[in-house]
Amino acid sequence: MTVLSEPLGVINVGLEGFRRELEGQGIPVVQVDWRPPAGGDRALIELLSRLERPEIDEANARAVARMTESRPVWIDVERAGKAIPGLEGRTILHAGPAIEFGRMCDPQQRAVEGAARFEGWVSGREDLERQLERGEIVLRPNHLYGSVGAMTGVLSPSMPVVVAENEPFKNRSFSPFNEGKGNVIWLGAFDESTFARLRWLRDEFGPLLRAALRRIPGGLDIFKIVSEGIQMGDEVHARSAACTLILQRLLAPLLVESGASADAVGRALRFIGGNNHFFLSLTLTACKCAAEAAHGIEGSTVVTAMTRNGVDFAIRVGGLGDRWFVAKAPRMDEAIYYSGYTVDDAAGDIGDSAIVETAGLGGMIIGAAPSIASFVGGTMAHARRAMGTLRRICVATNPRFAVGAVDFTPAPVGIDIRKVVRTGVTPFIDTGVLHKASGVGQIGTGIARAPLEVFVRALEAFASSAGR
Repeated sequence: MTVLSEPLGVINVGLEGFRRELEGQGIPVVQVDWRPPAGGDRALIELLSRLERPEIDEANARAVARMTESRPVWIDVERAGKAIPGLEGRTILHAGPAIEFGRMCDPQQRAVEGAARFEGWVSGREDLERQLERGEIVLRPNHLYGSVGAMTGVLSPSMPVVVAENEPFKNRSFSPFNEGKGNVIWLGAFDESTFARLRWLRDEFGPLLRAALRRIPGGLDIFKIVSEGIQMGDEVHARSAACTLILQRLLAPLLVESGASADAVGRALRFIGGNNHFFLSLTLTACKCAAEAAHGIEGSTVVTAMTRNGVDFAIRVGGLGDRWFVAKAPRMDEAIYYSGYTVDDAAGDIGDSAIVETAGLGGMIIGAAPSIASFVGGTMAHARRAMGTLRRICVATNPRFAVGAVDFTPAPVGIDIRKVVRTGVTPFIDTGVLHKASGVGQIGTGIARAPLEVFVRALEAFASSAGR
């Protein structure tokens, strides 16, 4: 046969064992990464086939359009108890889905205790537990109130918050200011310096920023800064250094013109400039605004929230109302740890900050931040492939956040539970790692992959709802 007299080239579909054997014999092979949909699970394949409907695709297109058309604006700074509708009495908000204090991971428990001490409600842990048991202090998830918080996500009524409004859709979101590093509530540690910092944020820093914002007609466009920061090395979750510096540059003359003392202005600018994560609070509010605008569209299978509390991981889907689908928080086994620490020292994945990936930023555009490319392999080629893989589980892309570092590849946006279950690919979140005990705080940085289980549960619920 003449075909065998020619040099052999092979396209191998599926099993990589064939590719390895052929390459071992010096035969060039193009590998096609194919696998059965839904891992070959017949019941899930049946559900997926039932949900391949044009009306679902249309609903998803509307949901993603609302995300990409969102224009979140930073309009105010106010104490949480005054700014957040429904936040009343002795209520403490936290990251992740609802959870009892006894089930919380140690960092979140410590953060709750620190917030209660800051408010003057308790004298210590035993006092806190007694008041929680009697219902005198109440714990609630941030997402129920339109707020979001990084890592432990703990927020109490007198803490100042960023107030953002989505200009086209008029929905608002809120987030506490990032405290920086050290003994800080968001990392699950506190001492007397923590409370001094929180009092300063409440009594001097917050009012000063509020006065500065009053000098910006219409407020400050958050996504405009994000777009610029992406071209300067930020993916705006694990890295926000460029956006923070842009914000500091914009705020500096406004703070000077506010009439505050030179000392107060100096303290504010040093605090912002000394914390590369300062802008993260603005990113969280902006992404919450965008994702919330996409929620509630009937027939949509687009994810509108992902959140974790160190114990549980949860998602919410646009067409399924206020139902949350919960599974165990992933183990932080894809992280780079500080010297002396390992994955065995880490709490589970934690924080509301996965709202960033929900809205198509963070891990979705990991190629924007060359400094963290090591999380997905170490090179920009790896980062580009990671973004391409995530594109497979999303409805569309967002050219507004095209990543210059990887040939202006647009951000994947609109995680579709159908696509996740079909491919078995789950979104990943680039995030910090907290020590599981002892008030140590952050011990590393890496990525956490959302558990497939929550998407399967959401798909089953959606199919059941669609079948009625």
